[in-house]
Amino acid sequence: MGYQGLNKITAGLSILYFTIIILYSIDVFIGYQPLKFALGFIRIPVLMILYFYSSKERNFIYFLALFFYQIASLLLSKDAGSSLFYGAIASVLFRFLLVVLVYKAIEEKKWVMIIIASLPFLWAYLYLVDLVKDSLSNDLYPWLLNGFLTAFLGGLSVGNYYFKDDKKSYWLLISCLLFVIQIGMFLINKFYLRQQLFLQLGIIFYGISHYTFYKFMIKNEEER
Repeated sequence: MGYQGLNKITAGLSILYFTIIILYSIDVFIGYQPLKFALGFIRIPVLMILYFYSSKERNFIYFLALFFYQIASLLLSKDAGSSLFYGAIASVLFRFLLVVLVYKAIEEKKWVMIIIASLPFLWAYLYLVDLVKDSLSNDLYPWLLNGFLTAFLGGLSVGNYYFKDDKKSYWLLISCLLFVIQIGMFLINKFYLRQQLFLQLGIIFYGISHYTFYKFMIKNEEER
């Protein structure tokens, strides 16, 4: 397939991906369950196909990370105790693989800056966990681990952007900041104060954060 053909496919899949995100957010507000499940389920497969066509490397770790996110998304949409626990575990695995991808992509790691940049994210996350800890019960430790990985991911992205202001670093920064915001909104909405607005914003933020992380992956491959 030629370059122009690939460009058309990736552009079409990008439009399809954001169309699904918008429709899913609207359907969550309306509350039509059959369409809600279908739209929520196909978001990640469409992103996987988009990456498959766009990437020259087709990084297995990234596909695996998206797979674990898909599992986490399905399990955390339920309210059963076991589903929430295993959903939290799948979320930890997803975030751990993102850390691996980002760690490998960053050439110069300024550890002092990374640690300093991680601390505000960690403090904010631990505050939220403390706020909802009575509702977490047995799920507390997976969510704490999620917090450390999220904070470290945020620190990596901020530290990298501070020293290397390029397109790859820009996409990574936007993605990681939105991941941090979204997981905070999820915890509040799921375990503390249910608000339709939080749920809809979380869907949009996660949609954008996944897409910007995909752009980061593509830029990283192009650089190499």
